[in-house]
Amino acid sequence: MVRPKRSKEKVFDPAFVTHCLEVKGAVNHPLRLTAEELGAMELTEVRDVNMICGSGRNEGFIESYRGVRLTEVLNRADVIMRVHDSPNYLYVTAMSSDGRWALFSYQELFNTSVGEQVIVIIEKNGQPLGDDEGKIALISANDTRSGQRKLRYLKSVEVHEHLWNEGSELRAE
Repeated sequence: MVRPKRSKEKVFDPAFVTHCLEVKGAVNHPLRLTAEELGAMELTEVRDVNMICGSGRNEGFIESYRGVRLTEVLNRADVIMRVHDSPNYLYVTAMSSDGRWALFSYQELFNTSVGEQVIVIIEKNGQPLGDDEGKIALISANDTRSGQRKLRYLKSVEVHEHLWNEGSELRAE
């Protein structure tokens, strides 16, 4: 199959393996969490995940992923809410060490069924992640095309605040 234009080749390299997740940006408590520390948090499991890429091609089937909901990680970091409607202006980027990234709105993560299955992964099919995925990864398992927001080698999650009028401040209510 011909790879779509502007898509990146998958690169599997031990140099990309991540051992720590950094949570930063618009948070009161920036975090650095190891796979072991994530494993000590409340874990959730997503089962029977069909990996479908952006083109619709089936990339395989995963019996289970275990890890921590991204919302739990963000709650621990304590996202900054400057005004009542701050959730409408917040978005989250997840970055991997191989240059891939995924984007989520705050509302999507905390107020939809999609967010219930955005998982910071530490186990696949009952085993710790291997070097081909890093020790820490991410999936949005409720997406129709789950491969689009599946990141190997997850290294950071950053919370951003978008101000609609550049240079303006959000109005306090």
